[in-house]
Amino acid sequence: MPVGAFTEQLDLPLLLVIAFFLFFLGLVFYLRQEDKREGYPLQSDRPRGTAGRVAVVGFPPLPKPKTFLLRGGKTVLAPRAQRERELNARPAYAFPGAPLMPLGDPLLDGIGPASYALKADEPDRTYDGDLKMVPMRDRPQYRLEDTDIDLFGMQVFAADGPQVGIVHDLWINAHEYFVRYVEVELTEEPDRRRLLAPYAFCSFSERPRRMNFPTLTREQFLRVPIVAERDSITMREEDRINGYFAGGTLYAKSGDQSPFL
Repeated sequence: MPVGAFTEQLDLPLLLVIAFFLFFLGLVFYLRQEDKREGYPLQSDRPRGTAGRVAVVGFPPLPKPKTFLLRGGKTVLAPRAQRERELNARPAYAFPGAPLMPLGDPLLDGIGPASYALKADEPDRTYDGDLKMVPMRDRPQYRLEDTDIDLFGMQVFAADGPQVGIVHDLWINAHEYFVRYVEVELTEEPDRRRLLAPYAFCSFSERPRRMNFPTLTREQFLRVPIVAERDSITMREEDRINGYFAGGTLYAKSGDQSPFL
């Protein structure tokens, strides 16, 4: 037999190849199981008996719960029971995967493109623990580029034409240095309350000085969710506000939901 051979069919190189494949399969199993700590089990539309829905996990099974230490001393368990939002909607057709038809206001109920996740109800922070999304009034060291259009005081208009307010302030990402939200003061309302609108959904011009939000009508604009704090916004509030404006691309006009043909 050759040097290193144990039998006529088994030798050291073959054992190393077998060990490599066993290690690789174990690694794939471990990584596939670890990525199921969030978002599983999936909820299928297929009914299970007379109540509930089929919980889809697949192979491999869910890992055992593990405690993770977060910044600030908080801990979180994963996997954990997920709290689901109550959807004010019904399936359009009686088959799995059918689109949902809203029963109320789809923008406020978070249906379709207006959907949002139940993220942590606390502000997003930088690595140093500072607030990431802040109004420029709280950060006097930041300013707009001198060659850019001055947005402060600009009139704000909804998709159906009427003015809804003026730009009172801009909220910036203080970690990556860009404008994230427009703080709009509703000058046409008696309470003159302020709300945040995502900067990505607006267009503006210098002559005339006006800012347009084409995804929402005036009536819908006045119902934009209000943040709880004056100078901070939580990650859940961010997701809900962005979903509200995104949902306007479908729900701003009743005819948008009708078929093309």
